[in-house]
Amino acid sequence: MNRKARIDGIVFYLSILKSSVEMHNSLNHQDINVASENFFRDFLNLAFGYQLKNINIVKKNADAIDLGDEEARIAIQVTSTTTLAKVKHTYTGFMNGGLASAYDELVVLMIGEKPDFRQDSLGDEGGFQISLKDQVWGMRDLIVKLDDLTLEKLEACEKYLKDGISIRRPREANEVQTLVRLIEVLSDADVEIVRTDIRKDPDPDGKINARFADHAEFLKRQFTEMYVLYGATLAEVTGQSDLGHGRMLKLEIYLTNWSDRVLQRCGNDPKAALEAMVSETIEKMGDGDAGFDEGAVRFYLIHQLIACNVFPNTVVENA
Repeated sequence: MNRKARIDGIVFYLSILKSSVEMHNSLNHQDINVASENFFRDFLNLAFGYQLKNINIVKKNADAIDLGDEEARIAIQVTSTTTLAKVKHTYTGFMNGGLASAYDELVVLMIGEKPDFRQDSLGDEGGFQISLKDQVWGMRDLIVKLDDLTLEKLEACEKYLKDGISIRRPREANEVQTLVRLIEVLSDADVEIVRTDIRKDPDPDGKINARFADHAEFLKRQFTEMYVLYGATLAEVTGQSDLGHGRMLKLEIYLTNWSDRVLQRCGNDPKAALEAMVSETIEKMGDGDAGFDEGAVRFYLIHQLIACNVFPNTVVENA
Protein backbone atom coordinates (compact mmCIF):
# COMPACT_ATOMS: atom_id res chain seq x y z
CA MET A 1 0.00 0.00 0.00
CA ASN A 2 2.88 2.35 0.76
CA ARG A 3 4.21 1.80 -2.75
CA LYS A 4 0.82 2.57 -4.29
CA ALA A 5 0.58 5.75 -2.20
CA ARG A 6 3.93 6.93 -3.54
CA ILE A 7 2.86 6.22 -7.14
CA ASP A 8 -0.44 8.03 -6.54
CA GLY A 9 1.49 11.05 -5.27
CA ILE A 10 3.80 11.05 -8.30
CA VAL A 11 0.81 10.80 -10.67
CA PHE A 12 -0.87 13.69 -8.84
CA TYR A 13 2.09 16.06 -9.08
CA LEU A 14 2.99 15.16 -12.67
CA SER A 15 -0.65 15.78 -13.64
CA ILE A 16 -0.51 19.22 -12.04
CA LEU A 17 2.75 19.99 -13.85
CA LYS A 18 1.28 18.83 -17.18
CA SER A 19 -1.81 21.01 -16.74
CA SER A 20 0.26 24.01 -15.65
CA VAL A 21 2.55 23.77 -18.69
CA GLU A 22 -0.45 23.45 -21.02
CA MET A 23 -2.11 26.53 -19.49
CA HIS A 24 1.07 28.62 -19.66
CA ASN A 25 1.58 27.62 -23.29
CA SER A 26 -2.00 28.66 -24.12
CA LEU A 27 -0.98 32.13 -22.89
CA ASN A 28 2.30 31.97 -24.84
CA HIS A 29 4.44 31.87 -21.66
CA GLN A 30 7.55 30.30 -23.20
CA ASP A 31 9.67 30.63 -20.06
CA ILE A 32 7.76 27.72 -18.53
CA ASN A 33 9.36 25.41 -21.12
CA VAL A 34 12.88 26.52 -20.17
CA ALA A 35 12.11 25.93 -16.49
CA SER A 36 10.75 22.48 -17.34
CA GLU A 37 14.08 21.46 -18.89
CA ASN A 38 15.96 21.96 -15.62
CA PHE A 39 13.11 20.48 -13.59
CA PHE A 40 13.14 17.25 -15.59
CA ARG A 41 16.95 17.20 -15.74
CA ASP A 42 17.14 16.86 -11.96
CA PHE A 43 14.10 14.58 -11.78
CA LEU A 44 15.43 12.10 -14.36
CA ASN A 45 18.86 12.14 -12.74
CA LEU A 46 17.26 11.29 -9.40
CA ALA A 47 14.94 8.61 -10.77
CA PHE A 48 17.21 6.79 -13.23
CA GLY A 49 20.72 7.67 -12.08
CA TYR A 50 21.56 9.76 -15.14
CA GLN A 51 24.06 12.62 -15.10
CA LEU A 52 22.15 14.83 -17.49
CA LYS A 53 23.25 18.39 -18.09
CA ASN A 54 21.28 21.19 -19.73
CA ILE A 55 23.34 21.81 -22.82
CA ASN A 56 21.29 23.17 -25.78
CA ILE A 57 24.10 21.92 -27.99
CA VAL A 58 23.24 23.18 -31.46
CA LYS A 59 22.36 26.73 -30.41
CA LYS A 60 20.85 28.60 -27.51
CA ASN A 61 17.37 27.16 -26.81
CA ALA A 62 18.15 24.51 -29.40
CA ASP A 63 15.49 22.29 -30.89
CA ALA A 64 17.92 19.38 -31.20
CA ILE A 65 18.38 18.36 -27.56
CA ASP A 66 18.03 20.01 -24.17
CA LEU A 67 19.72 17.47 -21.92
CA GLY A 68 22.66 15.15 -22.37
CA ASP A 69 24.55 12.53 -20.39
CA GLU A 70 27.88 11.94 -22.14
CA GLU A 71 28.78 8.97 -19.96
CA ALA A 72 25.49 7.12 -20.47
CA ARG A 73 25.44 8.51 -24.05
CA ILE A 74 21.78 9.50 -23.87
CA ALA A 75 20.29 12.78 -25.14
CA ILE A 76 16.83 14.02 -24.17
CA GLN A 77 14.58 16.69 -25.65
CA VAL A 78 11.92 18.00 -23.24
CA THR A 79 8.90 19.42 -25.05
CA SER A 80 5.27 20.32 -24.48
CA THR A 81 4.53 19.84 -28.21
CA THR A 82 3.01 16.40 -28.67
CA THR A 83 3.22 15.89 -32.42
CA LEU A 84 5.14 13.69 -34.84
CA ALA A 85 6.36 16.86 -36.56
CA LYS A 86 8.12 17.87 -33.33
CA VAL A 87 9.82 14.48 -33.07
CA LYS A 88 10.94 14.69 -36.70
CA HIS A 89 12.23 18.23 -36.16
CA THR A 90 14.20 17.08 -33.12
CA TYR A 91 15.62 14.08 -34.96
CA THR A 92 16.65 16.22 -37.95
CA GLY A 93 18.37 18.79 -35.73
CA PHE A 94 20.11 16.01 -33.81
CA MET A 95 21.46 14.44 -37.01
CA ASN A 96 22.38 17.75 -38.67
CA GLY A 97 24.26 18.77 -35.54
CA GLY A 98 26.41 15.64 -35.73
CA LEU A 99 25.22 14.48 -32.31
CA ALA A 100 24.91 10.81 -33.26
CA SER A 101 28.66 10.48 -32.72
CA ALA A 102 28.31 11.64 -29.09
CA TYR A 103 25.08 9.87 -28.10
CA ASP A 104 23.76 6.37 -28.71
CA GLU A 105 20.16 7.14 -27.74
CA LEU A 106 17.81 10.07 -28.39
CA VAL A 107 14.69 10.39 -26.23
CA VAL A 108 11.86 12.89 -26.71
CA LEU A 109 10.04 13.53 -23.43
CA MET A 110 6.58 15.03 -24.03
CA ILE A 111 4.96 16.90 -21.14
CA GLY A 112 1.59 15.52 -22.16
CA GLU A 113 0.32 12.40 -23.86
CA LYS A 114 2.00 11.26 -27.04
CA PRO A 115 -0.24 10.47 -30.01
CA ASP A 116 -0.54 7.09 -31.72
CA PHE A 117 2.11 7.09 -34.42
CA ARG A 118 1.47 5.25 -37.67
CA GLN A 119 5.16 4.49 -38.17
CA ASP A 120 7.53 2.65 -35.85
CA SER A 121 10.73 4.66 -36.11
CA LEU A 122 12.71 7.48 -37.70
CA GLY A 123 16.03 6.98 -39.46
CA ASP A 124 17.50 4.55 -41.95
CA GLU A 125 17.99 0.89 -41.09
CA GLY A 126 21.61 0.36 -40.17
CA GLY A 127 22.00 4.03 -39.21
CA PHE A 128 20.95 6.06 -36.18
CA GLN A 129 17.29 5.42 -35.43
CA ILE A 130 14.76 6.57 -32.85
CA SER A 131 11.92 4.25 -31.88
CA LEU A 132 8.62 6.12 -31.71
CA LYS A 133 7.33 3.50 -29.27
CA ASP A 134 10.23 3.22 -26.86
CA GLN A 135 12.12 6.50 -27.18
CA VAL A 136 9.24 8.97 -27.30
CA TRP A 137 7.89 9.23 -23.76
CA GLY A 138 4.58 10.77 -22.81
CA MET A 139 3.63 11.25 -19.18
CA ARG A 140 2.03 7.80 -19.05
CA ASP A 141 5.20 6.20 -20.41
CA LEU A 142 7.25 8.02 -17.80
CA ILE A 143 4.97 6.82 -14.99
CA VAL A 144 5.25 3.21 -16.23
CA LYS A 145 9.04 3.50 -16.06
CA LEU A 146 8.87 5.00 -12.58
CA ASP A 147 6.66 2.11 -11.43
CA ASP A 148 9.68 -0.21 -11.73
CA LEU A 149 11.73 1.80 -9.22
CA THR A 150 12.40 0.72 -5.65
CA LEU A 151 10.21 2.09 -2.87
CA GLU A 152 13.11 4.23 -1.68
CA LYS A 153 13.46 5.78 -5.14
CA LEU A 154 9.71 6.35 -5.39
CA GLU A 155 9.71 8.15 -2.05
CA ALA A 156 12.58 10.37 -3.21
CA CYS A 157 10.82 11.12 -6.52
CA GLU A 158 7.56 12.03 -4.81
CA LYS A 159 9.38 14.33 -2.38
CA TYR A 160 11.21 16.03 -5.28
CA LEU A 161 7.92 16.65 -7.10
CA LYS A 162 6.17 17.84 -3.95
CA ASP A 163 9.01 20.27 -3.12
CA GLY A 164 9.36 21.50 -6.69
CA ILE A 165 5.70 22.00 -7.57
CA SER A 166 4.29 24.72 -5.35
CA ILE A 167 0.79 23.44 -4.89
CA ARG A 168 -1.09 21.86 -2.05
CA ARG A 169 -3.30 18.83 -2.32
CA PRO A 170 -6.97 19.82 -2.63
CA ARG A 171 -8.42 19.03 0.78
CA GLU A 172 -9.65 22.45 1.95
CA ALA A 173 -13.36 21.87 2.50
CA ASN A 174 -14.38 25.50 2.00
CA GLU A 175 -12.72 25.69 -1.42
CA VAL A 176 -14.42 22.45 -2.50
CA GLN A 177 -17.77 23.59 -1.09
CA THR A 178 -17.44 26.92 -2.89
CA LEU A 179 -16.69 25.42 -6.29
CA VAL A 180 -19.37 22.73 -6.00
CA ARG A 181 -21.97 25.34 -5.06
CA LEU A 182 -20.83 27.71 -7.83
CA ILE A 183 -21.14 25.03 -10.53
CA GLU A 184 -24.54 23.93 -9.22
CA VAL A 185 -25.93 27.47 -9.19
CA LEU A 186 -24.65 28.53 -12.61
CA SER A 187 -25.71 25.26 -14.25
CA ASP A 188 -29.23 25.75 -12.82
CA ALA A 189 -29.63 29.14 -14.49
CA ASP A 190 -32.39 29.70 -17.01
CA VAL A 191 -31.84 28.10 -20.40
CA GLU A 192 -30.39 30.48 -22.98
CA ILE A 193 -30.04 30.24 -26.75
CA VAL A 194 -26.55 29.73 -28.18
CA ARG A 195 -25.53 32.99 -29.84
CA THR A 196 -24.61 32.66 -33.50
CA ASP A 197 -21.84 35.29 -33.41
CA ILE A 198 -19.73 33.46 -30.80
CA ARG A 199 -16.58 31.81 -32.13
CA LYS A 200 -16.57 28.06 -31.55
CA ASP A 201 -12.75 27.77 -31.61
CA PRO A 202 -11.11 28.92 -28.35
CA ASP A 203 -8.31 31.45 -28.85
CA PRO A 204 -6.94 32.40 -25.40
CA ASP A 205 -3.78 33.97 -26.84
CA GLY A 206 -5.76 36.20 -29.19
CA LYS A 207 -8.08 37.17 -26.38
CA ILE A 208 -5.55 37.87 -23.63
CA ASN A 209 -2.62 39.26 -25.60
CA ALA A 210 -4.49 41.02 -28.40
CA ARG A 211 -8.09 41.81 -27.54
CA PHE A 212 -7.36 42.64 -23.88
CA ALA A 213 -3.76 43.74 -24.37
CA ASP A 214 -4.10 46.66 -21.93
CA HIS A 215 -5.09 44.23 -19.18
CA ALA A 216 -3.03 41.20 -20.27
CA GLU A 217 -0.49 41.32 -17.46
CA PHE A 218 -3.21 41.64 -14.83
CA LEU A 219 -5.16 38.66 -16.21
CA LYS A 220 -2.05 36.48 -16.57
CA ARG A 221 -0.85 37.33 -13.08
CA GLN A 222 -4.27 36.60 -11.61
CA PHE A 223 -4.38 33.19 -13.28
CA THR A 224 -0.82 32.08 -12.50
CA GLU A 225 -0.92 33.18 -8.87
CA MET A 226 -4.33 31.63 -8.19
CA TYR A 227 -3.61 28.41 -10.08
CA VAL A 228 -1.13 27.49 -7.36
CA LEU A 229 -3.87 27.84 -4.74
CA TYR A 230 -6.93 26.49 -6.53
CA GLY A 231 -5.86 24.55 -9.64
CA ALA A 232 -5.82 21.12 -8.01
CA THR A 233 -9.04 21.79 -6.12
CA LEU A 234 -10.91 22.67 -9.32
CA ALA A 235 -9.49 19.60 -11.07
CA GLU A 236 -10.72 17.41 -8.22
CA VAL A 237 -14.17 18.98 -8.10
CA THR A 238 -14.78 18.77 -11.85
CA GLY A 239 -13.30 15.28 -12.00
CA GLN A 240 -15.67 14.00 -9.33
CA SER A 241 -18.69 16.02 -10.43
CA ASP A 242 -21.77 14.01 -11.38
CA LEU A 243 -23.02 16.76 -13.67
CA GLY A 244 -23.90 15.40 -17.08
CA HIS A 245 -22.62 16.72 -20.40
CA GLY A 246 -25.89 18.52 -21.11
CA ARG A 247 -25.81 20.40 -17.82
CA MET A 248 -22.17 21.42 -18.28
CA LEU A 249 -22.96 22.64 -21.80
CA LYS A 250 -25.82 24.67 -20.36
CA LEU A 251 -23.42 26.19 -17.81
CA GLU A 252 -20.97 27.17 -20.56
CA ILE A 253 -23.72 28.80 -22.64
CA TYR A 254 -24.96 30.73 -19.63
CA LEU A 255 -21.44 31.92 -18.77
CA THR A 256 -20.84 32.97 -22.37
CA ASN A 257 -23.97 35.12 -22.63
CA TRP A 258 -23.95 36.48 -19.08
CA SER A 259 -20.27 37.44 -19.08
CA ASP A 260 -20.65 39.23 -22.41
CA ARG A 261 -23.52 41.28 -21.01
CA VAL A 262 -21.47 42.19 -17.94
CA LEU A 263 -18.49 43.11 -20.11
CA GLN A 264 -20.59 45.45 -22.25
CA ARG A 265 -22.09 46.98 -19.11
CA CYS A 266 -18.55 47.68 -17.86
CA GLY A 267 -17.45 49.39 -21.07
CA ASN A 268 -15.47 46.37 -22.34
CA ASP A 269 -13.12 46.60 -19.35
CA PRO A 270 -12.35 42.94 -18.45
CA LYS A 271 -10.89 43.86 -15.06
CA ALA A 272 -14.03 45.73 -13.97
CA ALA A 273 -16.28 43.07 -15.49
CA LEU A 274 -14.43 40.30 -13.67
CA GLU A 275 -14.89 42.08 -10.34
CA ALA A 276 -18.61 42.50 -11.07
CA MET A 277 -18.98 38.83 -11.96
CA VAL A 278 -17.23 37.69 -8.78
CA SER A 279 -19.59 39.78 -6.65
CA GLU A 280 -22.69 38.73 -8.56
CA THR A 281 -21.70 35.06 -8.52
CA ILE A 282 -21.28 35.05 -4.73
CA GLU A 283 -24.65 36.76 -4.44
CA LYS A 284 -26.25 34.09 -6.65
CA MET A 285 -24.73 31.37 -4.45
CA GLY A 286 -26.54 32.59 -1.32
CA ASP A 287 -25.30 32.13 2.22
CA GLY A 288 -22.95 29.28 3.07
CA ASP A 289 -22.51 27.94 6.59
CA ALA A 290 -18.93 29.19 6.73
CA GLY A 291 -19.14 31.69 3.92
CA PHE A 292 -17.69 31.09 0.46
CA ASP A 293 -14.09 31.44 -0.69
CA GLU A 294 -14.00 34.50 -2.95
CA GLY A 295 -10.62 33.45 -4.34
CA ALA A 296 -12.03 30.14 -5.54
CA VAL A 297 -14.86 31.98 -7.32
CA ARG A 298 -12.39 34.37 -8.94
CA PHE A 299 -10.15 31.53 -10.09
CA TYR A 300 -13.07 29.62 -11.61
CA LEU A 301 -14.13 32.65 -13.64
CA ILE A 302 -10.56 33.36 -14.82
CA HIS A 303 -10.17 29.68 -15.71
CA GLN A 304 -13.33 29.93 -17.81
CA LEU A 305 -12.05 33.17 -19.34
CA ILE A 306 -8.98 31.36 -20.65
CA ALA A 307 -11.24 28.55 -21.89
CA CYS A 308 -13.11 31.32 -23.76
CA ASN A 309 -16.44 30.68 -22.02
CA VAL A 310 -16.14 34.03 -20.21
CA PHE A 311 -15.88 37.20 -22.35
CA PRO A 312 -16.18 35.12 -25.53
CA ASN A 313 -14.54 36.12 -28.78
CA THR A 314 -16.98 36.84 -31.58
CA VAL A 315 -16.81 36.29 -35.31
CA VAL A 316 -17.10 40.03 -35.93
CA GLU A 317 -14.18 40.82 -33.62
CA ASN A 318 -12.05 38.13 -35.29
CA ALA A 319 -10.12 37.99 -31.99
